[in-house]
Amino acid sequence: MSRESDCREDVRLLKKYADELEHSVDNVQTLSGPATWTGPKSDRFRSEWSGHKKQIKDAVANARAAIDKALKRVEQEEEDKKKTGTGN
Repeated sequence: MSRESDCREDVRLLKKYADELEHSVDNVQTLSGPATWTGPKSDRFRSEWSGHKKQIKDAVANARAAIDKALKRVEQEEEDKKKTGTGN
């Protein structure tokens, strides 16, 4: 396997994990709603959760951007190697 194909596989997995994390965050939001959980502790959790949810979603978005940037860098390096004829 080439470095680029290894990177593409890593990117695929990282994006899959990011999707799963976002799905889990959405599930927490749904499962902790007032229809399933009431009382002062639930109100406090939902208040705190909204901030945590934003931080998690922002971190995932930043990770996705870094993943895309890393893949582009590897693709460019591999293209440059082909142009110059240098190997591994």
